[in-house]
Amino acid sequence: MAQTEECIGTEHQVIYIQALESLAKSNVPFVLGGAFAVWHYTGAWRHTHDIDVFTSPEHVPAAVEALTQAGFADLGEQAQGDREWIYHAIKGEIIVDVIWKFANRITAVDQSWMERAQEGEVLGVKVKIIPIEELVWTKIFVMNRHRCDWPDVIRILRANCPTFDWNKLLNLLGEHWLLFAGVVDVFDWECPAASNCIPDYVRSELRKRREEYRPDPSIPSREKLLDPWIHARPEDLCYWAP
Repeated sequence: MAQTEECIGTEHQVIYIQALESLAKSNVPFVLGGAFAVWHYTGAWRHTHDIDVFTSPEHVPAAVEALTQAGFADLGEQAQGDREWIYHAIKGEIIVDVIWKFANRITAVDQSWMERAQEGEVLGVKVKIIPIEELVWTKIFVMNRHRCDWPDVIRILRANCPTFDWNKLLNLLGEHWLLFAGVVDVFDWECPAASNCIPDYVRSELRKRREEYRPDPSIPSREKLLDPWIHARPEDLCYWAP
């Protein structure tokens, strides 16, 4: 963790530690996602000035109380509907996001995330890290004009090919498996020398699904599943092309 600590100022480190220790002492079951989880699984670090904490809906009040007692203030909604899936807390320049649902509301965090989590350590605090397949699941929907998490997804897959549970990810994605197929295409384009990283049986399954796939004309658009951060794309556009 030494290299990561060098990238985070001392003042920020203190706040991160306060957040994690306050949640740990409150016995709130949570897993760490976001930039710290990406670092855990890949060794790549990007200081985003925030920390993503995932917990199940019934534990959100206790998590909020723990952060409040540690001096974190309620940042309020950053977009309409935030309180349906996320709570923003702030202290200094650091934001702690307590997340219990996906931003697009397709699923909620449950106990299985805690049970499958990896043990880790962040700035000297022992924590549980979001399971790798769930981490990819949370990131694969993040694709809009302001941000795309697919580079993180590709980095995660490439660094963990031998141990990644490909079938688990496909099961998690369900009807949205075509997104993963798209990631594989981009992976092959970006990392041709590592294309054998993705097992043949996975490619065969995707090939079979693609051959059988027929778009559902009753679904006009799934855009908001990819762009759930409403504040990133104002609704009052000058025009809207159907």
